Amino acid sequence: MLWLIPFLLALALATSYKEELTFRPLPRNTLLADFHFNSVLPPFPLEYTNLSAPQSSHKPRHYGFFPRMLAPIVEATNTRELHLRFTQGWWDADLWGLLPHNGTVIGGTGVEVWAAIEAPSIEEAKRSWYKLTESLSGVFCASLNFVNDAITTVPKHKTASQGAGFVTSPGNKLFLLRAALPDEPICTENLTPFLKMLPTRGKAGIASLLDGHKLYDSLWHSMSVDLVTHCEDGQCHLELDQHIHHVADITRLIRRRNEGGIPKPVPGDKLRCDQSKYHDAWHCFPAPEFPAIEWDIEGLYGRAIQGPGFENQRGVTTVNFLVDKESWRVALTEEGKDDVPVENIFEIVEAKPHNFRISTADFNKVLPKQDSPLLVSRSLTGYSQDLGGMRVTIRNPQDKDLSLVYFESLPWFMRIYLHTLQVGGNGTVENQFFKPAIDRERPTHLELALSIPAGGSITLTYQFDKSLLLFSEYPPDANHGFAIEPAVVKIIDKETGNTLYQLRTPSLLLTLPTPDFSMPYNVTILTCTVMSLAFGCVFNLLVKKVVTEEEFEEISKKSPLGKLKAKIAMLKSKIKGVKA
Repeated sequence: MLWLIPFLLALALATSYKEELTFRPLPRNTLLADFHFNSVLPPFPLEYTNLSAPQSSHKPRHYGFFPRMLAPIVEATNTRELHLRFTQGWWDADLWGLLPHNGTVIGGTGVEVWAAIEAPSIEEAKRSWYKLTESLSGVFCASLNFVNDAITTVPKHKTASQGAGFVTSPGNKLFLLRAALPDEPICTENLTPFLKMLPTRGKAGIASLLDGHKLYDSLWHSMSVDLVTHCEDGQCHLELDQHIHHVADITRLIRRRNEGGIPKPVPGDKLRCDQSKYHDAWHCFPAPEFPAIEWDIEGLYGRAIQGPGFENQRGVTTVNFLVDKESWRVALTEEGKDDVPVENIFEIVEAKPHNFRISTADFNKVLPKQDSPLLVSRSLTGYSQDLGGMRVTIRNPQDKDLSLVYFESLPWFMRIYLHTLQVGGNGTVENQFFKPAIDRERPTHLELALSIPAGGSITLTYQFDKSLLLFSEYPPDANHGFAIEPAVVKIIDKETGNTLYQLRTPSLLLTLPTPDFSMPYNVTILTCTVMSLAFGCVFNLLVKKVVTEEEFEEISKKSPLGKLKAKIAMLKSKIKGVKA
């Protein structure tokens, strides 16, 4: 029976990793793709790492398919939960409906990170927090090393997974810390370490489709890493969920594939005009696109799915198609063979490229969208250089009451006046937490518990002062403005306290009083010019001696050069006399 041990071990490891890809057509010929990777670390005893004490060597451990680069970081910093988000673009809730996974794996614009850290005090928790962000900065090639006290907050509303069993010592507590970098650009440098965390390294399975040039050519994209600790009977294991979502414009991708990346005007013989309107050789109202369309996976991503994540393993790689079967046709295509129709759920087992062809007679016939349970609008008010305001409108379109948590973290240079907070509409503020900012030390932390009746709304407005920064604190593009991180709005279940749905508002761009940075240059040039002229005059007066022309001639005759010239002149005169 010993020969079964390697087989059972391989089977157990295979079940600790799963990947799933979901395609969902959206209105106006767009497509939502959801890449999900799940891996579990084998059980281990939960231990607390004292940062002040010398670190002892850990026992060897088998990580299975769990990323080796991530586990030591969370263990060394006593991180029990970690949530990391990389998001770019704007989610159109009116057209696309609910956020994927009810917004639990979607962050705001830029980079967002929060973690639950075990520590005896908030000071020790922050030490681990900064060590964690610096390590993640190196792993994901992001600017998380700039996370400091000025942008770190401690949210009051806890997540549902922060329960008992995570703390190893009775004297320790869990501290939830959060920070965001709204102006952080998202690029392929962040995608590469994401792929390296997968056991397939992006070479097999659905990860083989993830190419930065194709992924980031999207209307909206989001990448998330969620790490949670689960404990039971003294044994704990880490569960890692990695998600990538993006909304692709099918028409634009097909045009780029056929015509290249540079848009070109449509030739006259291919121009389609609306026949119901006036048109001639010089006038044309473009007709709507043909509703029929056909595309395949290889055409969108430049390659097919390179087999399953692990060869000949069932339950590892799955592809889902959320389409209306009456209007859409999904088929598995292979060169030299007829297309094979597939169902909405397809499991990849064979180790060969898989390419799916999707076609429809009308791309507008998609599955009905689920309306967002919450609509939020957030904007800046005022146009002064020293004063400003914020206006937030939250509307409940449902036929039932909602309990919300509104979280906002604002930079220290926005000096908020809480007494100017005004509440409008038929919603109410049940509880509030406000922690004012300290210049260059901590941000403003505003957290409100709201209640909105069915079909009602609530409007929050407040005023703030704009601070004048130091000369060295302005970025190179100071006149562009400063990015203000999105606010977080959560729908809460009153009975359990769990988060039912959450969303982020768009980030804002705040213009601060900015000095004229050309003036220091002008002052420097003018000062250098005046100093050079003054120095030249003073130097000549101090070093050079002023004499008359007669004195200069007498002095020059007595000099060695003058004597030499006199001898040469005398010699010339003698030579001329001899010749004469």
